[in-house]
Amino acid sequence: MAKRILDMLRWHPEMNIENCRVTYLHRGSEGNLKTIPATDIQTLEGGFMIMVDGAMVPYHRIVKIECDNRLIWKKSPKKGGSDDHIHSG
Repeated sequence: MAKRILDMLRWHPEMNIENCRVTYLHRGSEGNLKTIPATDIQTLEGGFMIMVDGAMVPYHRIVKIECDNRLIWKKSPKKGGSDDHIHSG
């Protein structure tokens, strides 16, 4: 689901990915989370987002996507639950 949201942000004419941030699990970072501007994503591949520095981040590590300081998508914390929480408004 995270890839679909990122694709939408990249290609939807009313969305501006420059105003978005992606938070993902990154072991070793403070709180094991890292937040990056979405513009640091060079390309979206089958199972990974490829960063401008060459790092490959699997989509299942993405925990939330925010745009214009609004939560757009958040992964469910429950194991076995739906991981799709699209927020609007």
